[in-house]
Amino acid sequence: MRNLDELLGDVGRMPLPELASMDDAVIGALAERQSETRVSSRLLSAAAVIALGIGYAGGSFMPAPAIAADNNLVMAENALAPSTRLDFL
Repeated sequence: MRNLDELLGDVGRMPLPELASMDDAVIGALAERQSETRVSSRLLSAAAVIALGIGYAGGSFMPAPAIAADNNLVMAENALAPSTRLDFL
């Protein structure tokens, strides 16, 4: 097993990358990230427009207005009975 001092010495003897090539890599990565951001924002806006269109279309094609149920329920005639099943016997 190698000693930590030997490993650090090997790292110190490694050639350093050129700063110009590092700058190009960083600028390239930033440009790629900005283009991905533009694409994702366009996709998000397209999804929002589609969702709004589907909601509008779904709301406009209602066959008939909603009507509430009438209050003449059989079980509600005697609400004070100990059991509603006893009323029908």
